[in-house]
Amino acid sequence: MKEFYTNDPRNLYERASNRKLTKKQRRADVIHNLTKTIESENLKVGSGNKELVAKLQDRLDALTSKK
Repeated sequence: MKEFYTNDPRNLYERASNRKLTKKQRRADVIHNLTKTIESENLKVGSGNKELVAKLQDRLDALTSKK
């Protein structure tokens, strides 16, 4: 997805074009974001928000089982 997004100086993602993401790209992006969020929550002191991690893990499992 490096060709689809460009990284601006404020570390926010801006679209490189007006094209929409395909379903595969959108799915991969959601899975990537869920995985990174779960990892960052687990790195926090006390393992972060455990209810949030459980909810995100359920959503991640649902998305990965649909393949």
